[in-house]
Amino acid sequence: MRAVELVAPEDLRLAERERPEPGPGEVRIAVSNVGICGTDIEFYRGRRSASYPFVLGHECSGRVDAIGEGATGPPVGTPVTVRPNFGCGNCPDCLDGRENICSSSRGLGVTIDGCLSESIVAPERYVWPIPGGMDLETAALIEPTAVAERAVRRAGSTTGCRLLVLGGGPIGLLTLRIAVLAGAKVTVGDPLPDRRQRALDLGARNVFDPTSSDTPETEYDVVIETAGVPKAFSAAISYTKPGGSIVLTGIPMAPAAIETKWIVWRELTVAGSFIYEAIDFTRACERIERGEIDVLDLITNRFPVERAAEAFRRAADHEGLKVLIKMREEGC
Repeated sequence: MRAVELVAPEDLRLAERERPEPGPGEVRIAVSNVGICGTDIEFYRGRRSASYPFVLGHECSGRVDAIGEGATGPPVGTPVTVRPNFGCGNCPDCLDGRENICSSSRGLGVTIDGCLSESIVAPERYVWPIPGGMDLETAALIEPTAVAERAVRRAGSTTGCRLLVLGGGPIGLLTLRIAVLAGAKVTVGDPLPDRRQRALDLGARNVFDPTSSDTPETEYDVVIETAGVPKAFSAAISYTKPGGSIVLTGIPMAPAAIETKWIVWRELTVAGSFIYEAIDFTRACERIERGEIDVLDLITNRFPVERAAEAFRRAADHEGLKVLIKMREEGC
């Protein structure tokens, strides 16, 4: 089978690999679509370490094509997506439903080879049948929607509050949409004009460039940071009103300089939001199924797997929003 291997920073190659067989309790998936995420770009740029050759990708969809011993489904042929972070299932966090913070978790495209392969295997409990009528491109974007769902849920009640989203990439725009649905009055800060315009089109009340001197005078009840840029962490503090809340979802690879005195003096609440729990994945899927969020309009570039290297270059250079790689056309 074909897989896209990262063999060195910014060096992706199409390679032949043995097709994996599902083990006990596992399901094999014939992958159709893979979205490129900011985490993928960090590995691609060499800002996160990997054991080469390494297969990236964790936002995916496809169809079940084999079931391992003891697995009960989904049946062969079922269109599915994957919750790509596999908890150990036995630690206190997993037993409490917080598999996202399991210290022994395995992540597709992060700690183990990912989805940029014609076939992958996953534990059956992490393989999610998609609702009837949902296409496989849409299904590949359930995973990033769940990240945004988790971030807004970590913010608590947002009805009527002034909420700032820092970062207008796919996660930021999905966070905007979910926050608006939750009743928040949302502003988006991003340095790229096209992303600010997209945020206005999607329901933001205001937008601004956080790298310019033309920043808003308003202080916000809630600030959700999605950019993963160290400077955005300190900016989040300055934009938050006394007694307000900050939710951090981005993961900068460089240290962030933060003046903690302002957190103390202003009694700010700071919460981390790491990927999602199962309930967030379920809610994201349900929102998309009900038509509350149209994720397809975030896809600005589609590439066949043969052009994966070009796809990553475009994504790394912020050309467009969500870049999708087509592993196969059948069933897409």
